[in-house]
Amino acid sequence: MVGALLTALWVALIVFFSVQRTRLLDQASRDVRLVNTAVAQHAEGLFRAIETDLRTLDLWLRAHPDIDPLTDPAFTALVAEMSRSSRGLIDLRIVDRDGNLYTLPWVPGREPTNVSDRDYAQAHDGVRSPRAVFVGKPVQSRVTGEWSIPVSWRLEQPAGRFALVTCAVQLDRLFEIHDRLRYQPAGTISLVRRDGVLLSRTPFDPRFLGRDVRSVQNFADDVEAHDNGTFTSNGMMTDGIARFGTYERLDNVPVTVVVSRGLAEVMEPYNVRLRAVVGTSALITLAVIAFTAFLHRSQRALRQAERDLQRLATTDELTGTCNRRAFSGVAEREFLRAKRFDRPMTLLALDIDHFKLINDRHGHAVGDRVLKTCAERWMKLLRGQDLLGRLGGEEFCVLLPETPPAVAMAVAERLRAATSSVPTGDGVVVTVSIGVSSLAPDDEDWADTLERADHALYVAKDEGRDRVALAG
Repeated sequence: MVGALLTALWVALIVFFSVQRTRLLDQASRDVRLVNTAVAQHAEGLFRAIETDLRTLDLWLRAHPDIDPLTDPAFTALVAEMSRSSRGLIDLRIVDRDGNLYTLPWVPGREPTNVSDRDYAQAHDGVRSPRAVFVGKPVQSRVTGEWSIPVSWRLEQPAGRFALVTCAVQLDRLFEIHDRLRYQPAGTISLVRRDGVLLSRTPFDPRFLGRDVRSVQNFADDVEAHDNGTFTSNGMMTDGIARFGTYERLDNVPVTVVVSRGLAEVMEPYNVRLRAVVGTSALITLAVIAFTAFLHRSQRALRQAERDLQRLATTDELTGTCNRRAFSGVAEREFLRAKRFDRPMTLLALDIDHFKLINDRHGHAVGDRVLKTCAERWMKLLRGQDLLGRLGGEEFCVLLPETPPAVAMAVAERLRAATSSVPTGDGVVVTVSIGVSSLAPDDEDWADTLERADHALYVAKDEGRDRVALAG
């Protein structure tokens, strides 16, 4: 009977520890998958933000083909804001057609680094190269010695001598983030390119960066067959530590996130192990929540900064109309269209009468209110296709596409009449003089049409103001 009881006891212990071991491994596998999901979400957001930044730079360069981005303050400010939003995680660069890389902001006199031999530069060779971000092999800077993951984007319409915009993900900063998330001491967090190239591995060891990991035991077959899953490794290619882990492919880039944990640390005495797992999981959950919130805030701040920059670049802050730069761009395009298809186009040059006297007598606050109220009234009277812009001070201009002179004169009269009834609340009488000029066959630029509108404006002022004059 004693033997039977001992046998039953050992059998029960074996069954119990077998069940506990299975449950422990299952729980540990779920914990690793949680970290993997968090890291994948961060990586997905990071690469999405990088693509947004590179596309934004591409759009800026296309919108400013005649401006040197290396010296332009607005471009420098845009790049600085992008870098600030990432908290130093990314550095933006630009590459010319000869493969010379310029760091941003650019310091005059510094020699560029030639990167024509790098895979992220060669990936876009030829006009048939894909319009997508390319994640290159990790590289060590030839200047600073620091490691980074290059991400490149081919310019749709190469700006001058420049062909690519690139972003370098600073691995020292990425290692800091991943080191806070990985299981200590033997856990790892890695980013692997779809072709098996190891982009990043925490803890950091430069010997492994850029290595092909497709020969890792049980890893290559699983990753090629599934978007996510688990694997085990004997560690022969790295540090000899046996691990199990999970992987998850990213949707927007050919990168797989791999999170692993050492088998030895999982199989510690169960009571110690369970306390460690609960504590670690709680810390990781808090870290994931905090980091996810930070990522969302950064993305919102980036989108808001982009909207603010776009608004500042195209809108007059006081009146809400187009500023001179934005108006000139639209007017130039409409001028070219009208010339090409032999269509009418008319410009109205508006100048508020005695505006300097209004400012001097009643103050700039009243003057600003007059400008804003006039602009609001004028915009209500214009068609959806018409465009009102403030060229400076009290000078405005209205672009009237597909509008012959007779119709434009009627529009100008309505604007003049609406101005005369502008309420200021300060006893100020507001009038406007308007010059009208339509596109002429010998006009070489929209500025020629505007010049004749200005002459007509002076005629209206000379004839007593508060009237409309048509250019001869």
